[in-house]
Amino acid sequence: MTSRVRNYDLHLVIVFMSLAAAVIGSFGVASALIAKVDSISIEMLMIRPDALGNYMNSSFAVVFNLSLLASGSCFLLAMVAVFNIFPDLISRYIAVLGGVVGISIVLMGVFPINFLELHRKVSTLYLLSSLVLHSICLVDYFKPGSTMTKRMLTLSIISLCSGFVLLMLLDWSQLDFSECSADFPQYCVVSLSMWSLTQANILWCVCLGLSLLKTIRTQQNNLYKLI
Repeated sequence: MTSRVRNYDLHLVIVFMSLAAAVIGSFGVASALIAKVDSISIEMLMIRPDALGNYMNSSFAVVFNLSLLASGSCFLLAMVAVFNIFPDLISRYIAVLGGVVGISIVLMGVFPINFLELHRKVSTLYLLSSLVLHSICLVDYFKPGSTMTKRMLTLSIISLCSGFVLLMLLDWSQLDFSECSADFPQYCVVSLSMWSLTQANILWCVCLGLSLLKTIRTQQNNLYKLI
């Protein structure tokens, strides 16, 4: 029994670390956002997520940035476990690119928007690595024996759509985005796309953890039936 349970150690690392990344990230974002606005409304989505880490005008910037550091570290550990569990090439690519996403999230917590030049570079790294990661996830979904679920596929598509919008709006000379239109401040495409990408990635982490948990239970049930 000990040896069988030990075989699932890395699977459980993926489950717990991906869920921890989602919970910690959600807590940091939600607490900083609620502290910044007077009331909960659709206007909250017009605030760029990276502005929540600004120490000059965000009272919960420390919480937000520490949550990025912690959630990025958890996601990085989850990807290390993915690399060691799944030996096929596509899964290894997903693990490596997921690791880059995790590192970029950590760096965004270490270098918030107050460190403008460094923050622009690491946030661009996050955007590009997220796009490539979810592109490979689409390929992995159609691979025989894939653990990708339909929910993960849907979230990958949402992430790709949001990411491509941001990519088109990105000013490559500054590695930043233009300010929202003064004429239509209620329709800030940059902020909406950032929030869409952020939430899709958080939910993708949740689905990854739940998918592996379901796989563990199914394999264990099949194993006990053979005994």
